[in-house]
Amino acid sequence: MARRRLFDELDDAMDALMNDPDSRLPRVSPRLDELLRVAGDLRGLPRAQFRAQLKADLLAQAGGRQPAAPVSPGGKPLATLEDIRVRLDEMAHEPKMVAYDVRAALGDLPEMTMRFLASLNQCTLGVSRFSGDSHWERHPAGDELLHFLEGEADIVTLTDAGSVRSTVGAGALFVCRRGLWHRVLPRSPIAMLFATPGEGTEHSNAADPRREGRGRMTRVRRGREVPELVAHPVGATLAGLPELAITSDTTAEEARAAVRAITSFDRCTLGVMRYSGLTPWERHADGDELLHVLEGEVDVTVLTDDGPTEVNVRAGSVFVCPKGLWHRQRPRPAVTMLFGTPTATEEVSWAEDPRVGN
Repeated sequence: MARRRLFDELDDAMDALMNDPDSRLPRVSPRLDELLRVAGDLRGLPRAQFRAQLKADLLAQAGGRQPAAPVSPGGKPLATLEDIRVRLDEMAHEPKMVAYDVRAALGDLPEMTMRFLASLNQCTLGVSRFSGDSHWERHPAGDELLHFLEGEADIVTLTDAGSVRSTVGAGALFVCRRGLWHRVLPRSPIAMLFATPGEGTEHSNAADPRREGRGRMTRVRRGREVPELVAHPVGATLAGLPELAITSDTTAEEARAAVRAITSFDRCTLGVMRYSGLTPWERHADGDELLHVLEGEVDVTVLTDDGPTEVNVRAGSVFVCPKGLWHRQRPRPAVTMLFGTPTATEEVSWAEDPRVGN
């Protein structure tokens, strides 16, 4: 009974620390003082995943149990439609200001499963592993982004002008265009980061999913332009890219010259950039922004209704800047970034607080 009371006492104290990080350490029983001091020293760390694991480990120690195994970013592997439904419901209630370590999410992921990390506009951002041929699918709600991290595959896309086969290797991006049937045929086991628009997605195991119920082909409209269906090697795009040292005197023209656009992804421009120095504030009224750190480390500050939130994003991690919120970045000391930015409605400010006067 005494052990249970200690467990409840530590649980309450940890909740108080997480809910109000600036408060004093709660008063607890002497047996819990050392554990709580450790938590107090670490409570300022911005990574929610770490804080959740810390709480689980401290509670396990208080109860005399072994610490829990590390929690993989994105929760448990998803293999069934019910798994997906439950995970999407979890994501709706999870904190938004979290950076996700892509490699950690892939680390223990079994073959033919995936993890969902976060929402990105109309898409779900996640990771997957597989080595067998996928079924056909198409997404009427938007483009699908595939970033191959391991392996190589052919992606077959059915267009109005015929079938297009594209070979995509590790380190390359591929955008499956809205509404086109496509499938992935691995040449080796593959691991990827994806952003998939789930609404209205269709799947098919037919030899040709364009066939209608009576067995005839749907009409193919000749003469239409074939959409861009090519692999974009990120490493080759980065080759020779200079580092931009950002200051308050940096002009928009200098910033644009240091950016290499790769392709479009719905309302976003996908591109890469190397930079140091504090960036100006920016916000995007038309959608979320995807930040994927390839090299280095960066602190991202986001201005929310509850005050500034700082998120540390390290190499191999992704972060989604929510639509409409001012944010800026401070590299440590420099960073190489793959980004997906809704550029049409981008606003930039060097003000101390860009919300003043807006």
